[in-house]
Amino acid sequence: MTPASLLPPAIRLGAVTIDPPLVLAPMSGVTNVPMRLLCRELGAGLVCNEFISGYGLFYNNARTQDYLLFDERERPVSSQIFGADADKLAVAARQVEQAGSDILDLNLGCSVRKVVKTGAGACLLQTPSQVARIVAALVAAVSIPVTVKIRLGWDSTTRNAVEVARLCESAGAQMVAVHGRTASQAYRGQADWAAIGEVKAAVTIPVLGNGDVKTPEDAAELLRQSGCDGVMIGRAAEGNPWIFARTAAYLRDGTLPPEPDAAERLAMAVRHGELMREFKTEDRTAAEMRKHVAWYTHGLPGASALRTAVNQAHTWDTMVDLISQYRARLAEARPS
Repeated sequence: MTPASLLPPAIRLGAVTIDPPLVLAPMSGVTNVPMRLLCRELGAGLVCNEFISGYGLFYNNARTQDYLLFDERERPVSSQIFGADADKLAVAARQVEQAGSDILDLNLGCSVRKVVKTGAGACLLQTPSQVARIVAALVAAVSIPVTVKIRLGWDSTTRNAVEVARLCESAGAQMVAVHGRTASQAYRGQADWAAIGEVKAAVTIPVLGNGDVKTPEDAAELLRQSGCDGVMIGRAAEGNPWIFARTAAYLRDGTLPPEPDAAERLAMAVRHGELMREFKTEDRTAAEMRKHVAWYTHGLPGASALRTAVNQAHTWDTMVDLISQYRARLAEARPS
């Protein structure tokens, strides 16, 4: 099978169209409005926010509700919540819909201790019946599509993704995304793309494959092995929003656009920071852009010194000056 035949058709969930079916995964502390805007502009068919505490929404926590904010240019946009109490999550779900989100997503994949110790996230994979109750409550609470993100299971002895996906479908979920590892693996080892295919074969709703997609070629191989309906990309989009456009092109006709050069990466880092400034305070912009500048400059010659200087800077303007100086040094060092 050639890459030219691998781009799946658009996914349609009610009134929502995901085209191309390449999705930005929800990532805490990363997928805020600026990140989502850039990924959407560069080819993501759907973007997801940082995952949100359903309990924070239930108790009307102002900071939690801020996570529901989005820009109209992002659409379609998905809001992911986590929690273990079906009734409270139903209340939270209505807030998600009222805020204007196109899709409500339930997190059953997070394996971080502070989440699973509350019985939420991937911990729920150990109680499939509770998963079914929660999904049914969410579907009853809102009119927008409800989707679910899962892992292969809690650990190697309880790989129950097929069972959980079937229960989610029966409860009314319209799509499921599957990370090809168990919760106990976290991000260790290699994602099992064939196991994602087992989930795809077991349900009739669309299935997104997730895990270890670092390049367009990885996306193609995931689709070959799993036969799933789309690809969810997470960490590979950090400092690299171009991955969506490059992957879509590769899957569509086999062409592989070149990776962005140093100048493009530095320009995007600056643009990312300017967008961040539109939605965050000056202090938060500087704090959050440190990691993004590190991602954008990973692997560039002499960039470690730039990252050190950026980490010591206290304002975004100072960071922009540092990036400009670094860009000038690169230009001077380039052979004539």
